Amino acid sequence: MELDLNLLLVQLAVIFLPGIIWERLDARFAAKIKPSTWESLVRTLSFGLVVYTVEFMIYSLLNLHFTTADLTNAKAQNVITKPVIFEIACALPLSLGLAIVWLYIARHKWISRFLQTIGATKKFGDEDVWDYTFNSSIPDVEYVHVRDFANGYLYAGWVNIFSETDRLRELVLLNVIVYDLNGTELYQVPRLYIARPQENMHIEFPYTKPK
Repeated sequence: MELDLNLLLVQLAVIFLPGIIWERLDARFAAKIKPSTWESLVRTLSFGLVVYTVEFMIYSLLNLHFTTADLTNAKAQNVITKPVIFEIACALPLSLGLAIVWLYIARHKWISRFLQTIGATKKFGDEDVWDYTFNSSIPDVEYVHVRDFANGYLYAGWVNIFSETDRLRELVLLNVIVYDLNGTELYQVPRLYIARPQENMHIEFPYTKPK
């Protein structure tokens, strides 16, 4: 029984390897919250099914025969035949390409923006406003003023890198001009790293579109 179960798991892992690749890329570069084991499994199966569906459509367009693995006998015998191996091999680069497209869609929030456009929701996703704002590529949010009230500074510059941890909000600014809070220029620096607690980050967006 244990041997049968191991054979089933190994074959499922090989068949859904394209889904595993996609899920790992999504979890690493797109997901805001680390998925649980169960969520990772469901996502792997879902992504894998999408990959094979797209592959099946490509096969159909090329008038090629698509071999479907019979998973009902996966416990008792090897269902990964040569045609299935070839299809898995073709699905691997396809899964990488689809994962990149998916990351691009997630990066630009196309699904959320579409739902907002049609009035279906006002929510922008699982990300907080920090992520949503700085993931945007519009100039309105690329140039910022960061006010440091505790030390009496204002940092004006272009956002190069941003991140969020459990304790800190982090920014790397380019072409930075440092002022005091009265607006007097103190000095300039090409790159500046700022890290502040989440509740102590004051950012202004002074950019205005030319008339």
